[in-house]
Amino acid sequence: MAAFLTNPRNRGVILTGLGLYGATVYASFHAYKLYSAPPPPEGIADPHNQPCFNGVYNGLAPEYDARIGWDEWLMGLGRRRRNLVERAKGEVLETSAGTGRNLSYYPLHAVRRLTLSDSSEPMLHAAALKTRRPNTTIPLPNLPPIRFAVLDATNLAGIPDNAYDTVVDTFGLCSVSDPVAALREMGRVCARDGRVLLLQHGRGRWDWLNRALDLSAEDHAKTWGCWWNRDVEGIVKEAGLEVVEMRRHHFGTTFEIVARPVKVDAVGSAASA
Repeated sequence: MAAFLTNPRNRGVILTGLGLYGATVYASFHAYKLYSAPPPPEGIADPHNQPCFNGVYNGLAPEYDARIGWDEWLMGLGRRRRNLVERAKGEVLETSAGTGRNLSYYPLHAVRRLTLSDSSEPMLHAAALKTRRPNTTIPLPNLPPIRFAVLDATNLAGIPDNAYDTVVDTFGLCSVSDPVAALREMGRVCARDGRVLLLQHGRGRWDWLNRALDLSAEDHAKTWGCWWNRDVEGIVKEAGLEVVEMRRHHFGTTFEIVARPVKVDAVGSAASA
């Protein structure tokens, strides 16, 4: 027995087996908790029934990147962010920009100027620090000119119509009080021939998965300020944006969307470019 345990190959097999066993027990326990729980409240996925916990971001700001970095790496979200944000050009507004996790992906050759906005000043402060400190992921010479603005995505009243060529929002619709209003504001400030670039998470393709999201949604929102069970596709359609491209990942819960604003001309008919 001692010889068996001292063999490196056998130890690897044992450790792998123990890891799989532990993962199975962990997953089974949480599956049991979910499916033995009472049904989620009716309307739990409706943003009108979801309290806003935006205040949590002020406290999370100093450690936000460290706490979500591993999860984003496992899900390959850096690649998703890059694929989307590299399409930005001209005058660019990013809403719900948080700590600036997209900063390293903006193309210097295409972006004339970048405005990062968020309702949380501490989150924006963390983003601003990234532009002032040399680091391995954001070479300072490769950043376009940047300004920062504390703004609520649902009310961009200080920004004129058609002010930006590109509006970007990544994982922001889950945290705003009214995602439809936020998208309408993005469409308003986006130029007629511009694009709204969205990377969001929400309801998936299967009922069992959506039930799990619904059951854990409130606790998740209280911790992270994020309601991860919203109907993203329905919200985009209700806001009146025209979807040009849409890809879904992670069992349909991650949405990568390119949309265009639909403008109303002087005679009242809708037009898009």
